[in-house]
Amino acid sequence: MRTQNNLIQKIANIKHKLQSIRANAKYDFPYRKLKIIGVTGTDGKTTTTSLIYHILKQNKFKVAYISTIKAQIGGKTLDTGLHVTTPEPWDVPKYLDMMIKEGIEYVILESTSQGLEQNRLWGINFDACVITNIKSDHLDYHKTWKNYAKAKFQVLRKLNAGGLGVLNKDDLNAFTWLKKSVDELNEDNELDIQWVSKLDAKNYKYNIDGISFDYKGVHFHIPLLGEYNLENALMAINVCNRYLRLPLISKSITSFQTPKGRMEVIQKNPFTVIIDFAHTPHALENALKSLGPIKKSESKIIIVFGCAGKRDKKRREMGKVAAELADIIILTSEDPRNEKLFDINTDIVNYARQYKGHLVMRFKDANEYRKAKLADIKSKIQDAINTSKIPIIAFDEDRISSRVDALNLGAKLTSNNDILFVTGKAHEESLCFGKHEYPWDEHKYLKLALEKLNKQQ
Repeated sequence: MRTQNNLIQKIANIKHKLQSIRANAKYDFPYRKLKIIGVTGTDGKTTTTSLIYHILKQNKFKVAYISTIKAQIGGKTLDTGLHVTTPEPWDVPKYLDMMIKEGIEYVILESTSQGLEQNRLWGINFDACVITNIKSDHLDYHKTWKNYAKAKFQVLRKLNAGGLGVLNKDDLNAFTWLKKSVDELNEDNELDIQWVSKLDAKNYKYNIDGISFDYKGVHFHIPLLGEYNLENALMAINVCNRYLRLPLISKSITSFQTPKGRMEVIQKNPFTVIIDFAHTPHALENALKSLGPIKKSESKIIIVFGCAGKRDKKRREMGKVAAELADIIILTSEDPRNEKLFDINTDIVNYARQYKGHLVMRFKDANEYRKAKLADIKSKIQDAINTSKIPIIAFDEDRISSRVDALNLGAKLTSNNDILFVTGKAHEESLCFGKHEYPWDEHKYLKLALEKLNKQQ
């Protein structure tokens, strides 16, 4: 079966390559007329892409980008798809051609492991590139971490002679593998490889208003929530330093706005509400640890999340991470596809039980939830807390109501000074059940839940 799947993938990759060649020929190989900066990694791609774009834009560069969230071309914003980061082979040359016609000179291109391996970026060479980190993800596709790492490494192979590669020295597992691979690559290529570490940042401070630090003698303040964003910031700064002096970067980065659904604070009082896109154990761990310094001693972290169906099942280890770092867990849908949400949630619960997770209630459908009394739910939660357990509530219905109800309950369980942390969907505009994509807007439904709560109080 694995041999057959590998053959299917190889055929698909050849198909994508042919599509890319045809599309590039149609648009007269637009990548040749642009300076392109590639950004890849397991976590932090969109934030790093957005930071680089913002810095260059603030300094009057003619710049555009393609990211998970959108493609920004001059004054135009284009949707890049429902669940994709690197667009299809036909789309990339089309976007690049549009950019040239708009007078764009620099492009930041968010690049996924699958996009790189599947030849969706055929022909493109980078003037600079970033690998934010290489954790464990998409093993349903790549099968092994090493295969996944090799796919990410292709951004370095696509660097022009003298191109800049910015890599994360603190990502120890990736550093060990990448160091050897980079040295071998550099035997035949004159590349500018820079290893960046958090230890390079001095006088570091972090609170709900952002991150402050000194780097190479220059002071930086970035209004970004999430301590791990220090790594993303250093990556972006080093890329932009190829084109700009550090004082100019420092001046422009202070006006940066958090990308939609990336540790985005949508409410601060009477409790904090944050929307994020963490959908891997590593990303969730980073996000929840970042809430520690801004969480008041007696307050709670209430997390609402799920895991995607038909994707790497190791993501369901998020259950253990949540049990270790949050106070109340609410499980719900995050694109179950043709898996039963009940089964996905059960896997997450089993991982949570490896720490102190304890399932106190689960709702098979919206009707069952409607019949439940909030006082009874709170009582069961308190019983778990009294026995040093982390209470878990699961919404198992294979409809979007499972996420709507989860958001409403999350809001109802949140008291003054608590943190309601909602993750997994963020900017995405659909929820997938079976093979159907249902319209979804995380911001809309969460704000409706908060408005409903305010009316009841």
